[in-house]
Amino acid sequence: MSDEKKHVEKEVTLKKRHLAKIQKLEAEIEKLKAESAEWHNKYMRVLADMDNARKQNAKDQQYYIKYRAVPFIEKLLPALDIFNHVIREEQEDPVLNNYLTGFRFVYGQLLEALTSEGLQEVVVKVGDKFDENTMHAVEVKYTEEVEPNTVVGVRNNTFKFIDRLIRPAQVMVSTNIKDEPKSDDNVPEINPADLN
Repeated sequence: MSDEKKHVEKEVTLKKRHLAKIQKLEAEIEKLKAESAEWHNKYMRVLADMDNARKQNAKDQQYYIKYRAVPFIEKLLPALDIFNHVIREEQEDPVLNNYLTGFRFVYGQLLEALTSEGLQEVVVKVGDKFDENTMHAVEVKYTEEVEPNTVVGVRNNTFKFIDRLIRPAQVMVSTNIKDEPKSDDNVPEINPADLN
């Protein structure tokens, strides 16, 4: 029996070794599964980030295409303002009136071309209520003839491009507060002779 006992012991030892190897391999498999899951998670995150970046780039490209003309229009507005001021004036001289007619025609064509691209001129009139979203008060004038915050003068009209404000109207606004001369009681008088 000693041979049989040795043989059984060998088998038990081999089984123990095989079980130890199996346990080691199973632990290795679990470790590899965890690594695989981690790499899969990282891959999915990168894939989602790339998809989001692609969508953001497409959105940015659409925005830039939509508003591509804004810098050009901003540079053109001062010239349009000059045209507008010139054509508003009526002249007694028939030769000058002929020139003004030509200027009105050119101004109309320029506005028509810009309007076809999305430019909108919002005409502000004297008597309109002041709107801080589309107007910029460049001057305040005391008057009792109209309610406060009423437009009493217009320098330039509002311009929008599609849905974006390019330039607010520059207006003079009424107020009901009189400008009182300020007295500077706290400021000491300076004698020029004392400065030497």
